[in-house]
Amino acid sequence: MKYRLGTALVLFVLLLGACGKRDSGPAEEAGDLSPYLNTRPGVEYVGKEACRDCHIPQYDTYMQTAMGQSFRPATYANSHADWNNPAPIYDPLENLYYQPFRRDSLLFVMEYRLSGRDTVHKRIEQIDYIVGSGHHTNSHIMDVNGYLYQVPVTYYTQDGKWDLAPGFQEGNSRFNRVIALECMTCHNARPGFVENSENRFSHVPHGIDCEQCHGPGALHVEWMNTGRLVDTTKAIDYSIVNPRRLDPEVQYSICQRCHMQGAAVLRDGKSFLDFRPGTDLSETLDVFWPRFADSVQHFIMASHPDRLEMSECFRTSWAEESPYNPLTCVTCHNPHVDADTVNWNATCNSCHTPQRDNLCTEDLTVRLANGDNCVACHMPLTPSIDIPHIRITDHYIRVRQPGDTETIARDPETGLRLSPADVAATQEFFGLRSLVDKDPTIRELGDGYLTFYEQFISQPRFLDSAAVYLRRAMAENTMKELTPSLVRLWFLQGDSRSVIERASTLDLQSITDPWLLYRIGESYFKEGNFEASLRYYTRAVSLAPFHLRFLSKLGQAYAANDELTAAISIYDRIIEANPNFSVAYNNRGFARVLLNDLESAEQDFLKALSLDPDEVQPMANLASLYLNTGRPHLARPLAARLIELEPANPNFRRLLQLVIDAATSS
Repeated sequence: MKYRLGTALVLFVLLLGACGKRDSGPAEEAGDLSPYLNTRPGVEYVGKEACRDCHIPQYDTYMQTAMGQSFRPATYANSHADWNNPAPIYDPLENLYYQPFRRDSLLFVMEYRLSGRDTVHKRIEQIDYIVGSGHHTNSHIMDVNGYLYQVPVTYYTQDGKWDLAPGFQEGNSRFNRVIALECMTCHNARPGFVENSENRFSHVPHGIDCEQCHGPGALHVEWMNTGRLVDTTKAIDYSIVNPRRLDPEVQYSICQRCHMQGAAVLRDGKSFLDFRPGTDLSETLDVFWPRFADSVQHFIMASHPDRLEMSECFRTSWAEESPYNPLTCVTCHNPHVDADTVNWNATCNSCHTPQRDNLCTEDLTVRLANGDNCVACHMPLTPSIDIPHIRITDHYIRVRQPGDTETIARDPETGLRLSPADVAATQEFFGLRSLVDKDPTIRELGDGYLTFYEQFISQPRFLDSAAVYLRRAMAENTMKELTPSLVRLWFLQGDSRSVIERASTLDLQSITDPWLLYRIGESYFKEGNFEASLRYYTRAVSLAPFHLRFLSKLGQAYAANDELTAAISIYDRIIEANPNFSVAYNNRGFARVLLNDLESAEQDFLKALSLDPDEVQPMANLASLYLNTGRPHLARPLAARLIELEPANPNFRRLLQLVIDAATSS
């Protein structure tokens, strides 16, 4: 990532010593890309406690930083939130209330719904982890037998306010938003991820640790324990990465990995666990983010590198012929020290000395009102478009213009905050930009659009763009290489026939991508070929046995093939793994109806509705069960509620009429 701007833009001296030229090392001489030996495969992670004995000052101060406190067990003592009878949080879209509360040191949230003065739904979940240092938020995670899910409520510390969690305002996924590996590897130290699951972890660390920036420490510990010491005042210790000694591009990758959110696209064969400090991030993944007509004004929280790169300070320092060291994150930040304790003016004045340049022309009264703080004017605390109730340092360093202070997008009529999807709908779209690899392949761009569509904004134009890039990619990729991307595109477009046509050319047993198998299985199921769908789901589950969504689809395929006992066995397996998986109760109940086990089926439908009171399938199944067992008075409120949820559904209207007729005749 080298910017080439020419010397005409070199306007001022940047902080010297930010990062010098690295020395060559043993691994480099042997032909490896990195001279640091702990970047090699096989070097194990040992955890932050292994660092403490030798690096006590750094450890002690780091543990007080935002990164050091990023993830911890959910106890009252560990929380920054107000648990003293806070007001309930109301979601008007779902008509649900959320009440955070504690019992001694343990933390909980109650979800409930009112009908008049009656509570018609209540669900209580214990909070197991707090994510967020408390500088901006405390969000919350629940652990169900190792499966991690986000809880719908967040405490916003800057405003001292409870509200729905980020993203839940636009669509409340309640207790079902999975904490995937991509999320965990940035908000925490290296976890024990159950491979090919969606969100299951064998162990969860407590906070971002030393190895997130220095790489795995086993080799370094071994060297120290065997007396292989290096005098770091004279030489480089190549057993452990020292970020300050890295080339600027590689050093910058460490910060980019987690401070630059977007549509992440992994390289072939890579996982979010594969990035190691001391290597270029582009070797593991790329990140894509859209550019709109007003992207300068509207930005998301985790966009610090992207914003920094807009700054003339940054671009000038990275110019090829610049005699100065490139501006990177560690130019200003010492990761071992809490940022709140830093005097930022000292860093700014090392380049912008008023005596030399007379750069600051602001009125002295204004300067003093801001604590004579450069950052307060040139990098002010600013709202983001993706997280409410927070203000972050805008890393786009600039002299701000009149009208340049309101960077949160708002509806011009109501003044209400716009979501990223709202911004996308109202702004002219220029395309996705690669934030890591400045020259991504055509196929990677196509995958970027697919990921952006799935994870951020599900507008058809992003699928249209993906299709254009993937067609162009056919000129430089084989069909085998493009198959996962093309199947994903067709699947998202609802084009099951194209998926099946491509699947017919593949050897089922040679496919090792569970998601590819799942999408093919779904396409066969949609087209009514349940036997073929069963084969693909079976293969997917054999590769990803702890992926609950894949297991659920396998159960449905068994049921569709009239293998009801096998289907129930799969649903039993899901419920044992996660007793909160509501879909499994509904599907097991339906299979039990077909086996005439009506009592057990009724309990399954009731359990599904206790977990999700608005899920129409168990509601319709239970209403039908009541109707067919001579209890229309119990079926009627369910059928009426189905009409409220889906007024245009003719099947639900027919069900309600049957219930009314049965009640009248009885």
